Amino acid sequence: MRPLITIGAVAVISTVIAWATAIPESPIAESSIAPGTAAPAAVDTVALGAAATRLRQRDPFRLERKPTDVRYNPWEPVVTVAAPTAARVRPPLTLAGLLGGPPWNALIEGIPGRENGVLLQLGDSANGVRFVALRGDTVVLAAFDTTWSLTARRAWR
Repeated sequence: MRPLITIGAVAVISTVIAWATAIPESPIAESSIAPGTAAPAAVDTVALGAAATRLRQRDPFRLERKPTDVRYNPWEPVVTVAAPTAARVRPPLTLAGLLGGPPWNALIEGIPGRENGVLLQLGDSANGVRFVALRGDTVVLAAFDTTWSLTARRAWR
């Protein structure tokens, strides 16, 4: 065992010494340009400017292929433009039927956020639509800024 350790130590030491002393000579590369050769041509800045203008006008990285209306400047404070508010759309409510006896229930279809009809008792509300009154076969609903008077659908004759 001792001879193996000695051989390994000698190998490591000789490798370190060989690596430290073996510095390759780096020859200085001679210039590949002959002394009588002309300097490279100057960059055509007019053509580059025209190409840059064409790119800015066509903006190849936008879907519309035209520059944006808002100029990008990360140092300028953000100016928020208020979006025009869309007029509220009144949902097309229908009275599918009246159920029960006192107290009466109304089956209302077309309430926003509901796929099927909603069964409401007097005073109940669903998604902002409130069952206000019942007069004969007519139901009065109130929501947002609108009031509906719905009459039950008649059977097909």
